[in-house]
Amino acid sequence: MSAKGALEGQVALVTGGGTGIGRATALHLAREGAQVVVTGRRSGPLETVADEVRAAGGKAFVRPADLQDREALRALVAGIEGELGRVDILVNNAGASSRVRNILFVQPDDWDATITVNLNAVYTLIQAVLPGMIRRGGGTVVTVSSLAAVRPG
Repeated sequence: MSAKGALEGQVALVTGGGTGIGRATALHLAREGAQVVVTGRRSGPLETVADEVRAAGGKAFVRPADLQDREALRALVAGIEGELGRVDILVNNAGASSRVRNILFVQPDDWDATITVNLNAVYTLIQAVLPGMIRRGGGTVVTVSSLAAVRPG
């Protein structure tokens, strides 16, 4: 990891940070000098990513959280700010989708879970990090989407 990268001293929170795009994002941010906090439902993949960051000389923290739990997300941000002092970068990467592709057969619980992860969690996390970013005069929020947004079903 770069000792003097472009993001040196910044703290990045990456949702869905244990696999796929979230993993790649966390590793890239760490290479640029950010302290990376990876969050998601499964501790195992998160720990693996954090170990990769640390093995390369970076700083990483694992904070499992359920993106369907607003209070847990608010507590996540408050905990990071308490421990690391700030959240400079929020990457809303985690996403959910119904396994059923025809809306005629999507059950209400499945629909609600998808909306909660893809929309409500993004809203809650942005709302939680924004006051600190405003106080410091800046920050970065990135929200990842997928082609399903343009080509559903």
